[in-house]
Amino acid sequence: MVDTITTFITGTQEHEILEGYVGYLQNTLDFSATNATTLAIVQALKVGAGMWVQNVYVKVDTAQGATLTAKVGDGTADDGWDASTNLNATAGTTTMGSDGTDAYVAGGKYYSAADTIDLTMLTAATLVDTAVVTVVAPYMRVTT
Repeated sequence: MVDTITTFITGTQEHEILEGYVGYLQNTLDFSATNATTLAIVQALKVGAGMWVQNVYVKVDTAQGATLTAKVGDGTADDGWDASTNLNATAGTTTMGSDGTDAYVAGGKYYSAADTIDLTMLTAATLVDTAVVTVVAPYMRVTT
């Protein structure tokens, strides 16, 4: 059974932006407070209907201390934004999807219905219980 962790999106993290202006969704995931396991789906950001997300960035604030990678995607494609991001990288390291490699990056993705941007834990040597990462997604509200 795969765990889906929704704890991280229960707080306020979506900023309402007027149609046609760029805003940012941002949330910090602290795995020392809420642990995850291999293959857990961690809902990181709420995406509202009518948003066009340009890319998704993952910044390591605190490394896991052991091997840990994750896919970044959504309810349609679990790796649509990034097929593999290292959550054990040096603190301060920021990764993002690559054009030509990750499906959504070339033109971003328009969300006609609400969804979440998720991290799916891939390889974890141990329980994910140390990493702290910040997930950021610049977006434009296309429809209100």
